[in-house]
Amino acid sequence: MCPLHDRANPGAGCDVVAVLARTNWATVDKTMAGTVDALFRRAACDEGVPRSAAWRARGRTAAAVAGMLAAAVSPVSAGASGPAAPQDVAATPSCFGAAARDVLHPCSNPKLRLAVVPTPVQAARDPNSPCAKTTRIGPLNPCAFGVAAAAATKTIALVGDSHASALRPAVDVVARAHSWLGISITHTGCAFSAATKQLPEPARSQCRAWNAAVPSWFSMHPEVDTVFVSAITGSHVTVPAGRTTAQAKVDGYLNAWRRLPSSVKHIVVIRDVPKARGSTLRCVSHAIAARRPAGPACTVPRSRALVTDPEVVAADRFSADRSQAVDLTALMCGRRSCDPVIGGALVHKDIHHLTQTFAATLGPMLLRQFDALVASWLPPANTTAPATLQ
Repeated sequence: MCPLHDRANPGAGCDVVAVLARTNWATVDKTMAGTVDALFRRAACDEGVPRSAAWRARGRTAAAVAGMLAAAVSPVSAGASGPAAPQDVAATPSCFGAAARDVLHPCSNPKLRLAVVPTPVQAARDPNSPCAKTTRIGPLNPCAFGVAAAAATKTIALVGDSHASALRPAVDVVARAHSWLGISITHTGCAFSAATKQLPEPARSQCRAWNAAVPSWFSMHPEVDTVFVSAITGSHVTVPAGRTTAQAKVDGYLNAWRRLPSSVKHIVVIRDVPKARGSTLRCVSHAIAARRPAGPACTVPRSRALVTDPEVVAADRFSADRSQAVDLTALMCGRRSCDPVIGGALVHKDIHHLTQTFAATLGPMLLRQFDALVASWLPPANTTAPATLQ
């Protein structure tokens, strides 16, 4: 049974923030396994709790953790209108996750040398970050993140396949920092693209139907003028005669974006993340057992982890004032290799999906890059107030 489980108040669920606040990170390299168990003992926490209540509790916890990480690892915080920061932020380890690679604010914490949060076993059963279901419209099953609609000053959207879903904790940090409501419109195995992805039926037809419905959703919601998109780089699509595979993928994104209504003024492409090897998580587990730093022990060559992202190429070729790309690769990779554990946080939960934990730590740096883009969109007199962008 989770020590923080409250049967009298099942909606409270398992308060990971409280666990973090009580964790003695000074001894994490000696008691890492116990620390991780305390942080991620979700199955026990959910015992006897209604599934809906447990999920709502995870949503509150994920939001609080994202806010805590944003406040702890970056000078850019969520602000007064964002989620309340935990009172014991000092107990959070410095340089955790992507903060360890922040070139603008160099950071190193030797106490995280052997930390791996979550462990590969725990990451394998880690679901996507919580997202409150909204009204289903045909093949679309949108869900909400960020701040509550009643408190939101603006609504943004996140569109794409499961890689977009995996980045939702980072986009959530952006949304909460600006008091925005986020709507996630994703479909596993299906990028927002007019190219036909090579999928078995009925998945292929379902992907086509989903793509056809996305522009209509935006037409019904003209208040949503900014959309974040991301998708896996290694998918296979049908290649028309006279085009290469790379060209067909770029064309697919361009044609999909052209179908969006003019009310969508800004398309922000988040470059796809580097990939791990099939053996990476096993290597990390072995490093944990051997009490060796898993990051340097299980690196993946950059040339293997990264390939050209056709969605980024499309952003460069689309309307210059309507599409831009942000690239978080430097937070995961050096010049020669990409690490599976950064700042004590496990990067991937499988070969190519981020863990919720690491994705949340990307949030402050995504916020910084996004705010720089917003400044370029606004007239000079308004560049100091990106949060009020209409």
